[in-house]
Amino acid sequence: MELNGIRAVLFDLDDTLYSRREAAKMTFYGMFREHLYPTASDELIHDAVEYMMSKVERNSMISERAFSALLEKFPPEIPYDRPRCVDYYYEHIVEFAELFSEQMELIKVLRAAGIKTAIVTNIPEARVYAQKAKIDALGLREVVDAVVISGEIGIHKPDPHIYLYACNQLGVMPEECIFVGDDPDSDVKGALASGMEAVWLDAIGTEDPFAGDRRVHRVASVREYFKF
Repeated sequence: MELNGIRAVLFDLDDTLYSRREAAKMTFYGMFREHLYPTASDELIHDAVEYMMSKVERNSMISERAFSALLEKFPPEIPYDRPRCVDYYYEHIVEFAELFSEQMELIKVLRAAGIKTAIVTNIPEARVYAQKAKIDALGLREVVDAVVISGEIGIHKPDPHIYLYACNQLGVMPEECIFVGDDPDSDVKGALASGMEAVWLDAIGTEDPFAGDRRVHRVASVREYFKF
């Protein structure tokens, strides 16, 4: 692995270091049973979860739009209480978060090579506790040099200042960094605006808004770019 001039690699968390989609899907089974369909058959719960997953958005697994579509197709047995459902999501998703083994291997390889690593992740201030719980449960806090959570510092991706804040924590310049993330807007565009290059993890074949930009490396897996 050769990273000429690169002193730090920064990572997004959700759907970059673990599959938030898969963790959210498993969380929905319990949420729906407890807060929407307490007497429904397992088959109905399964169908409702699958439908919900078809409506979730890249930036939110629990958008009001997704819930509205779900409840129109699968009317709830008890009144929909959004705050209780959202609380359930944040409290339980950590139970199903599983780290991508390839990403953990990469972090270890980078650290062994003397390259600093950090996590830069978005979460509302009121839910910082949930992001911290995921980071700890995944065993990431012990293997990265810095953790930057937007809700703690009041700056959210894609604002370039959150990337610069992370650089300051690591003692590096943005041009010495690569950012790894799955979201073309909050991850890639923000990183570029701060002066970094970006590795865009695009496993689903999204339309490419960065065609021809040599600062963006579009890959399906981290191994494809880092060659470890």
